[in-house]
Amino acid sequence: AAVTLGLTMGLFSQFQTQMIFPGPEGVSPELLRRVAGQVGATELQLATEDGETLYAWYRNAVQTGPRRVVLYFHGNASSVLGQIELQNLLLTEGWDFVEIHYRGYPGSTGTPSEAGLRKDAQAAWRYVTEELGADASHVAIHGRSLGGGVAAQLAASVDAGALVLESTFTSVVDLAKEHYWFLPMGRLLEHRFLTRELAGEVSCPILVAHGSADSIIDVQHGRELARLFHAEQYMEVPRIDHNDVLFAGSLASRYIQFLNDAVPAQE
Repeated sequence: AAVTLGLTMGLFSQFQTQMIFPGPEGVSPELLRRVAGQVGATELQLATEDGETLYAWYRNAVQTGPRRVVLYFHGNASSVLGQIELQNLLLTEGWDFVEIHYRGYPGSTGTPSEAGLRKDAQAAWRYVTEELGADASHVAIHGRSLGGGVAAQLAASVDAGALVLESTFTSVVDLAKEHYWFLPMGRLLEHRFLTRELAGEVSCPILVAHGSADSIIDVQHGRELARLFHAEQYMEVPRIDHNDVLFAGSLASRYIQFLNDAVPAQE
């Protein structure tokens, strides 16, 4: 038993990067280019401070007031292609949309890591606030699943207008302990994403949303994040699993209302 446990620990330690950052399947540069053309997205190449280049999309809404932007961070097996419906919703409501592919993901250079994704988020923030010229208070940071950990880290270091944490974890350490309870995850994990420890560092309005039937990141994570961050809104949706669409129907209107309340179209 001890030998088996030791081998398991060794394998987990060796392959944890691939497990935490698997990337999307079947997403090629050609597919990204074709879909970008179909939806009117501008393809971007953003430079990070440590010399990597990130693939990104920018979709421009019709502006009726100050530029408002949702800066979106996707899950660990997703891409810009996974949120077309959400993107379209935001555009119709007057919100620009920007999303990056993390380092090592399709179209981006490098190898993913927690420290690297922190730099990736900062590069995206610089693009939105410097090149697009959006005021920081007019930017809503939205992170889903793994992207929630990325979004929370960014929101703790900038003065954004709002933060949305969708179907995400209190920390990767907490989540790993639930799935691999027989391993000493506190020692093994390199990429920890301790979101719960950032609660006192985020000052903008916060929305936390989670599906009650989430089989990958249990709904208790969402409830605890809402409590720790003193979220202005907590949305828990019955019968919604991790990969189901969360912001649809009536919840879509509540999501948009939260964004509009945090960052009004006219000032």
